[in-house]
Amino acid sequence: MSISIFALSLRDGMIFLLALIIVVHQMLPHLEPIPILKQPYRATSLQNFWGRRWNRGSSDILRHTIYNPARILLEVYVGVGPGQVVALVVTLVVSGIMHEIMFYHMTCGMKPTWEMTKLFVLQGFFMDLEMLVKRFWVRTLGWSSIHPVVSVPLTLSFVLATSYWLIFLPVRRIAGVGCDRKV
Repeated sequence: MSISIFALSLRDGMIFLLALIIVVHQMLPHLEPIPILKQPYRATSLQNFWGRRWNRGSSDILRHTIYNPARILLEVYVGVGPGQVVALVVTLVVSGIMHEIMFYHMTCGMKPTWEMTKLFVLQGFFMDLEMLVKRFWVRTLGWSSIHPVVSVPLTLSFVLATSYWLIFLPVRRIAGVGCDRKV
């Protein structure tokens, strides 16, 4: 008897929750979820890929909580250009550490290999290099930017190659190792 009462109240609670969600959704029709990915296969640079096309929610959070405060603080001490470069590297190191923590928990506490952090530091280094090359390319030589027919395959090749090397291979190496066994 008590189980049927519990099931009845659980069902009524679920119906009430669903009705509440529907009412709130109808009251706020202008709110739409932000898509996480924005056509990453069309990225023309590493900056474009990581900043505007891949995991936009995390990118926005990191921009507002790590990059902007670090950039503002560093620009006072080292100048605008170097401040942006160091703030970008700091942001990507924080992102790498966050990924290491997630990877640590997904692998049931296996010792971190720091390959995720290496990926983000490498991406940050090449984003900084990309910014310097763009400045030299456009300001010094007076050339226009690289055509997307060239920049898109270069960007995606770099992201895929480094991701394969520093994400896919480590995941594959530990695949099949359950939480009860350690490598």
